[in-house]
Amino acid sequence: MTVVNYVDSSHWLSILEDIREVRIVHPHKFQAEYTKFWESPSKAPVLWIALLFALLSTATNLLRLARAGKPDDSTLLHARPLQQRTVECLVLGGYATANAYALEALILHTQSRFLSDMDDGSHVHLWFAMGTIIRQAIRMGYHRDPSKMPGISPFDGEMRRRVWLNIFQLDALLSFQMGFPSMIPTECCDAQPPRNLEYSDFSVDMDVLPPSRPLTHDTPVLYIIAKAGIMAVFKKIVAHTESLASPTYDRTIALDFEARAAYARLPAILQRRDVGRSFMDPASRILERCTLELLHLKSLVVLHRRYVSYANTATTTTTTTRPPAAAATTASRRACAEAALDILARQADLHRAARPGGRLHEDRWMLTSLTVHDFLLAAMVLCLDLSVRLSEGEGGAAAAAGGDDDNGDGDGDGDVLARREFAALQTSLQVWTETSALSPEARVAALALELMIRKVSEKNGGIQARDAAAAAAAAAPAAGIDMPPPSSAELPYADLVSEVIDGAETPDWNLLDQYFQHPNMEPAGPTMSPG
Repeated sequence: MTVVNYVDSSHWLSILEDIREVRIVHPHKFQAEYTKFWESPSKAPVLWIALLFALLSTATNLLRLARAGKPDDSTLLHARPLQQRTVECLVLGGYATANAYALEALILHTQSRFLSDMDDGSHVHLWFAMGTIIRQAIRMGYHRDPSKMPGISPFDGEMRRRVWLNIFQLDALLSFQMGFPSMIPTECCDAQPPRNLEYSDFSVDMDVLPPSRPLTHDTPVLYIIAKAGIMAVFKKIVAHTESLASPTYDRTIALDFEARAAYARLPAILQRRDVGRSFMDPASRILERCTLELLHLKSLVVLHRRYVSYANTATTTTTTTRPPAAAATTASRRACAEAALDILARQADLHRAARPGGRLHEDRWMLTSLTVHDFLLAAMVLCLDLSVRLSEGEGGAAAAAGGDDDNGDGDGDGDVLARREFAALQTSLQVWTETSALSPEARVAALALELMIRKVSEKNGGIQARDAAAAAAAAAPAAGIDMPPPSSAELPYADLVSEVIDGAETPDWNLLDQYFQHPNMEPAGPTMSPG
């Protein structure tokens, strides 16, 4: 089968737009190569054809997602054959020892596979594919800045920086979601971020790159450049929390400051903004803002969540590296809870916007790229924090019941935060329940959250405990959805979650991360986190 069988001019404009958004392929260069290909197809490098197939399969998947729920379009291409042709061309072209086009084709093929497999919620194979991509990139020197390597043109050097930044960010997120360390040795890398340039600003025949445009100027790469600062701090936070040595609290506070400073440096057009205030913005820009905000908030949750624990409710002696546990717990628990509340507030905001008549209803397929893990992580943190509050003794119980703020969380009224947590959990449960019929992932999330809320509601003396339990039980019927009890296959980690919320088990956050991301996957082995 030839490329002619796949390429239809009616899809080409859409494909070119997708190339622009891919950021690792220069559309002007690719257009010239594509024209040359049709002049003499037999002379085209096999790996360039692999790149073409990878672009086509990615564009096809994006079209399929955008048209989900609409009448079938018989003119749409099918991604699976295109992916198979990509693999065949990669093998035929000897990608493991090649230079030109191989890495870009591998990355786009992995992205296409991700888009094809979004419904099953398991992306284990992507993590293994990233290992191949990273080894290939390091073999080709992408981890080193092109300015320090001979024989690389300004154009190629700039594109290499864009490719490496994409790889670096994908590795950090996928490795965290899998519960494993990053596969990229940061100490061996000195590649600089790409410049904030339009595609028209630089070309193949340039001798010198133009200076970077200011970050107030919107370009196709502004988002990944802005994301780089937040991602770098996120990677530090993950390394800090997964260290086999006990993390120092001074370092925790320093990373908290660094994370907040990195987010504050974002260009104004990429900072937090509710969907209702983004009427004139394209859906892709709204999603970029939300992705950056959620990554920042997740960083804070991951950094401070070890202090949301029954073990931290007792006062211990002061050390040189860490304040008394009660003081650490107060500051870090509050920071973690506030970040988790903001995550669930964004989930509710996006859900409203995706409903019929909402700002993102026609583009709701884009929201599937936001991981379920982030929202479940936030819910788990709030459930645990609320459960700990209800078990803190007379002072904590009084605060949770609306009395004096004896637990010292600084509210002036301990009931305020607890009520906010309950309200956020109930809203999140309603979101998952309403979408459970459309997504297996959403059903599992709804079941998991219903379990968490039920466990918290079993605590004696909790605020509105019976109301919360009733809300959890009523959420599914209210949405017109039959929610049968979960099976052990659907929620294999139910016992672990129950024990953590009850205080019978110390939270193993790496294990919980793996379960929330891949509920049907057996943990690979002992986790790295000391606690």
